[in-house]
Amino acid sequence: MSPNANRRRQPYTKIKVFLYQKNIPQIEVGQVIGKTVSAINQKLNGTGGDFSLGEARILCEHFGIPKEFFFEVSVPIKELTSSEVTSE
Repeated sequence: MSPNANRRRQPYTKIKVFLYQKNIPQIEVGQVIGKTVSAINQKLNGTGGDFSLGEARILCEHFGIPKEFFFEVSVPIKELTSSEVTSE
C-alpha cells in the first residue's frame, strides 16, 4: 500500500516544521482551538479534516505561524499522477 493511501490532501509540512522549531507540542495547538491532539495530528498530516479559516486565524495570531503556510496550493492526493505521489 502507498504511504499516501490514507491521505486526503498534502500534509502541512511547513507548519509541522514551524511547530517543531518553536518547540510547540501538538497538544498545545489543540488546546488553543479546542481540538484533541489526535485531530491536530490528522489535520497536520492530511489524513483528517482540514483546518477551518477560523482555526487558521487563531493559530496564526497565537503562535505567529505565517498565514501563507495554510494557503499553499496543494493538490488532493487522488488528483496527483502516480509519479507525483511517489516523488514526494
